[in-house]
Amino acid sequence: MNRFAAPADPLARGPLPDAPAAGEARSPLGTSHTPFIATTEGEGGLHIPRVLPGADGWIRYATPGPFDRYPETEVLLARTAGTEPSGRPDGNVVVPYRQAHCMINRLCQGCGCPAERCEKGLLTVLLATRSDGSAAATSGKSDMPPSCARCALRYCPVLAARGRRLLWVGRAEVIGVYAEVFLPPSRDGRSAKTSHVLPGSARGLSEQLVLFDDERTLSASVATRFVCDLKRVSDADPVHIAELARKQAARTPLTGPRACGRTTAEAGRPA
Repeated sequence: MNRFAAPADPLARGPLPDAPAAGEARSPLGTSHTPFIATTEGEGGLHIPRVLPGADGWIRYATPGPFDRYPETEVLLARTAGTEPSGRPDGNVVVPYRQAHCMINRLCQGCGCPAERCEKGLLTVLLATRSDGSAAATSGKSDMPPSCARCALRYCPVLAARGRRLLWVGRAEVIGVYAEVFLPPSRDGRSAKTSHVLPGSARGLSEQLVLFDDERTLSASVATRFVCDLKRVSDADPVHIAELARKQAARTPLTGPRACGRTTAEAGRPA
């Protein structure tokens, strides 16, 4: 059973779908805002519609949609209340489909382009402190996809408040999901737990970890984020990352679809 896709070619650009035809659902990947994985005002908070047990034992939505599961995975993903990525992004809440896309394919969470990598591993940005002010962990379970060099240094209000750690991650295995769990699934055709809306804030994101090895629980779960296990972690030199960012800037314009890094207006803002 293939629970998650193989990593993308590290030199390939993240896919940017064409505009949907009339009557087709818009892909969650069809956006150029930053951070790429963040929800926007047009998408609102996360939403879990009514779920039903499927014939294969995995729950599904009563009204299925084309982006309910990431390709080659079986995990049901939470939806957003709206489907139009527009307006101001909310960095505290991520779109499950976009987060899965970046986590599985080793793409930058900020712009959706390939993440920076070297012999030490993938470039990853983590919060330096927890909400209580204590030092945050730099290895172990994480729901943060990797980053390109430019996005690793771009202004972020959350990182400005709690600091950032620039890290090289030698191994980042996707091991499970944070999810809302609906157990036990009904076996008589009736709906499972009634639908509810997750508020558009960090407090609305499930913190229940469901590992891929726990198939029974996974089959009754609605995922809000994929989770990886960070190993062989080492500090990245900010000066070196800044030099990589300058080289990346020479190759990639600051404007246009899926442009990464800071805009001109942000260039003077402190990180």
